Formats: sequence, structure tokens, C-alpha cells
Amino acid sequence: MKKKVHNDSIKNLLSSVVKNAPYGMIAIDNCDQIVLVNDQAVSLLKLDVNPNELNDLVIFDQIKHVEQLYFKLTQNSENQHQDFNLDALQFDDKFINIRGRKIVEGYIVIIEDITRDKEMEMVALNSMLEGQELERRRIAKEIHDGIGPSLSTIRLLLENISSENNRMDNTKFTGQMSEILDMIDSITGDIRDISHQLMPKILLDFGIIPALENLVNRINRAERIKIIFYHSILSERFPELIELGLYRICQELINNAVKHSLATEVQVQLVEHPDSLILMVEDNGNGFDKTSIMKENPGVGLINVESRTNAFGGNFILDTAISKGVTATIEIPLEK
Repeated sequence: MKKKVHNDSIKNLLSSVVKNAPYGMIAIDNCDQIVLVNDQAVSLLKLDVNPNELNDLVIFDQIKHVEQLYFKLTQNSENQHQDFNLDALQFDDKFINIRGRKIVEGYIVIIEDITRDKEMEMVALNSMLEGQELERRRIAKEIHDGIGPSLSTIRLLLENISSENNRMDNTKFTGQMSEILDMIDSITGDIRDISHQLMPKILLDFGIIPALENLVNRINRAERIKIIFYHSILSERFPELIELGLYRICQELINNAVKHSLATEVQVQLVEHPDSLILMVEDNGNGFDKTSIMKENPGVGLINVESRTNAFGGNFILDTAISKGVTATIEIPLEK
């Protein structure tokens, strides 16, 4: 018959489990005092705590520097603690998942380092976006170098036929030729626009500022909306993928404003900081309920903006409400 395990042995066993767990763990009692904490939690959250000398430490005094966790635990304490998840929280130089779980004796917080997974996800996203841009470039080149010149040649031939028939005073034939030439001009213009949207040559040749100025000017000429562009950029060029990414993001956000916001004005700002680029696109349109839209139907445009931003390790903040317009802020880090 097995002997009954002494309470001290059980406590030592639990302490050993917590200490050797492959993730950070903090046990909190119903008075919000830390009962157990392991070295992994101390390291991941940069706690000023000795796991062997807790001395009735209150959890809130130790995590004020981890703002989202502090807010969540404070909120939960007021509501008698509820389960919560903080996914892919960027803290210090790491990405972490934090799980809070209510137990009878108090609360358990589990911290998991997902930095490697996040880095691999960013590499995959970057590879995908780079592949998309290469494919865009290939298609744009084929359109520009193949279909465009062929249509131009056809137009020249039709002009010659039209000139010969003008001398014959064939009014009907001349009218038909004029209609065909107008159609070819329209198709050529459409191809030029498609090619430019796929891979704007001005972006590749001259950089993000001339490209955005060109984008804004084209939209101002074509749409009944005023786009205003400001920038404080001192560097001549940035990495090609960052320039392409910012251009696509700006293109998507302006397109959303033009199509959906009923705005009369859109302000676009691009600001260079020593370690980041910040793009802000703000409209005075009808806005929307961000909570319901992001949960129910965020739309392909917003998903693309978020994916591109994440691929650069950046931050995407969307500030909007019904009848309050939309402000989208994207911060892209720059390598030093």
C-alpha cells in the first residue's frame, strides 16, 4: 500500500513543476499576491522579482511596465477575474502569448515566447509579398512591351487607311475609322493604367515620394474628391520592398476612402523618423463601426493593409467611428 504524500512534498512537487515548465508561469491568489513564479516568467516579462523570495508581492506592483497585461489583470480583478488571452503581444524585443485562467484558489498566468514563430511568419509573408511584386512586375512588362506596341501599330495602320479614304471623300468610312481609333486609344489608356497600377515605373525609378505625388495627382484629376499629400522625408530612397509596401498600402487606403467613405477630402502624410516611417491616411467621410466590421467583415483591403504591415514587423492602427471619418496609421520600422 502506497504511503500518503505529505503536504510539504506536494508543495515541493508543484514548485518543481512550475520552475521547470517550458513557459513562464505566475500563480496569483485571490488577494492578488504572487504565490509562485518561475524564472521563465521573470525573464520574459522583465520582472524585478526573486522567485525564491516573494514576500507577499502584489502582482500589480510588478507588471506596470507591461501595459496591456496590467490593464487586463486590473480589469479582471474588478470583475472577479475572467479568462483572457493576449496574442502576439510585442514586448521588449520579443513576441509573447499570455493566457490568464481563473482557478478556485486564485489565478494562473502563462507566458509563451513565440518570437521564433512570429519571425518565421514574417519571413513567409515577406516571401509571399515579394513573389506577388515580382509577378506584378512581369505582367506589367508584358503588357507594356507586348500589347501596347501592337495596339500602337494597329492604330498607325488604321490612320493610313483613314487618310487614303479621306481623299475619296467617303464620309461613312471615315466616321467608322474614327470610332475604331477612339476605341484603340481607350484600350491603350486602360492598358497604361493597369500597367502603372501593377508596377509604377516612377516608384522604381525615383522612389516613394514622386510615386505618391503622381498617385495623388491622378486621383485628383479623375475623382470628385480632394487628396492632399504632405511629407517630411529627408532620405533619397528606402529599401525597394518597403517603398512598394507603403505605396500599395497608401493606394489601398485612398481607394477605400474614394469608394466607400463619401469623403470630400483625404489627407495623406508620410513622416520619416530615425528608426521608422509613419504613413497616415485620414478622411472626413462617414466612418464605420470598427468593432463590428473587423469581427464580421473586415474586407480584403483592410486585410491586405494589415498583412503588408505585419510583414515588415510594423504596427497598423485604425481609428474610426460612425460619422467620425477614418484615420489609418501605419508605422514601418527601419533597419539601422
